[in-house]
Amino acid sequence: MTSIKKWSIALLIILFFVGLFLGSKVFGESAIYTQNEVICESCWELSYMDYQSDVFINGKEDGIFLPTSSLIAEASSEDIYNHYAVRDVTSSATEIGADTKKSQDISTLVTIQGISGSTPTTYLSGNNLELKNVVKKHLEMNGFAVNMDSDGTNQSSTTDVSITYTEAQGKAFFTDGNLTSFLSLSEAAKTQKFKDYTKSIQDAIHEYKTEKNVWIWDRTAVSETPDETINFLVQHHVDNLYLHFNPLIKESYPYFIQKATENGMKVHALMGAPQWGLEANIPDGKHRMDLVREYNENAPADGKFIGIHFDIEPHVLDEWDQDRADAVQQWANSVQEYIQYAKEFGFTVGTDLPFWTDGPSVEPYYPGFYQKMIDMNDYVTVMAYRNTALGSNSITSLSENEVLYANSPKVEIGVELKPHYLDYVSFDDKTNLEMEKELALVRDYYKDLKAIGFKGITYHSYREWRDLTNR
Repeated sequence: MTSIKKWSIALLIILFFVGLFLGSKVFGESAIYTQNEVICESCWELSYMDYQSDVFINGKEDGIFLPTSSLIAEASSEDIYNHYAVRDVTSSATEIGADTKKSQDISTLVTIQGISGSTPTTYLSGNNLELKNVVKKHLEMNGFAVNMDSDGTNQSSTTDVSITYTEAQGKAFFTDGNLTSFLSLSEAAKTQKFKDYTKSIQDAIHEYKTEKNVWIWDRTAVSETPDETINFLVQHHVDNLYLHFNPLIKESYPYFIQKATENGMKVHALMGAPQWGLEANIPDGKHRMDLVREYNENAPADGKFIGIHFDIEPHVLDEWDQDRADAVQQWANSVQEYIQYAKEFGFTVGTDLPFWTDGPSVEPYYPGFYQKMIDMNDYVTVMAYRNTALGSNSITSLSENEVLYANSPKVEIGVELKPHYLDYVSFDDKTNLEMEKELALVRDYYKDLKAIGFKGITYHSYREWRDLTNR
């Protein structure tokens, strides 16, 4: 072996470990332009991976579009994967979501590659149907043509999703330059389409790695149209159902819950009333939990409620205005009683939390009330009912304190879809596309803040969400 070859091999080894150490850097074929010039395919594999990450984006391919694939992989990856790896590591087994399919999915692999083609198109293949559908949704939301590759092309046992763009699509990403050359694809040449494309992939990962949940108040969705309801929830990749517990239709629950469980969803018994916020009425809340427990004792193993979800909201009571400090204290005491009681029977427990509990309506009367609620519950759902993601009086501005306080993924953000007389509260007068774009901004906002407290989005409620998507 000549000294030149020895130095070449040594240099490649050094570059490999430097790339691994840096973690978030892209390394690849550099100025090599043709396959014939590649010394060793494995040496020149283009990969983007954050060290100790649970998601791997790979720009490797056998064709000539490796430079373009590399840049797409780099821009798509950013730092989002370490963010979600940290979430999985910090989630304890006792927390809701810690044992969900999202947390178990610790080997997500996304490949990006180019092929010849005169029509701007993206083909999606791979083994992870949910992630494929979410990637498809976000690409199409941003105006890109997508085809689901159903013939097995590019699929492997290790690939969750393979994203394959045509040459024509790649050319739209740059104002000039050669798609086969790193050196000619400058930062200045990247077009808005490039940014939209890579942002779509980011947004898809954000949605996939966080939860989607829904309140279900309508009993007919369970008792009369259970299959239709389940199909909708599966199509939209819902994780948790907060199903209003109605003893009058309990005979409908086993079939519905079994179908939900079969499709990877968890069903929680939704209950509560404003009066439950007063200590004198604690027996009423416990009695309703007893009914759920009795139902579970007679239900099949996969037809049981796994949790209790409280919606109490005592601010509508006269006591709230008559003696605010006492009313808030009673609310905290009551919730603590309910949680302890539910835990005795092994239920996961969550509570709806109005967005204003961290402000002047509560804080002067009970400092740190919202923090106590987050600490007591397995999770909370902040009802941040606004229809814009960013800025003042927005979803993020109304939920940021709660999300940033939590030190694990236990703060959901509830959004309103029911009609409301204030036009900035509900998504009722928006399109489904407009809503989904705002929710993508919410997820991105909390990723940028590295907020591990963000658990996901919860839709209020099923019937209105279904109707919005069908308009």
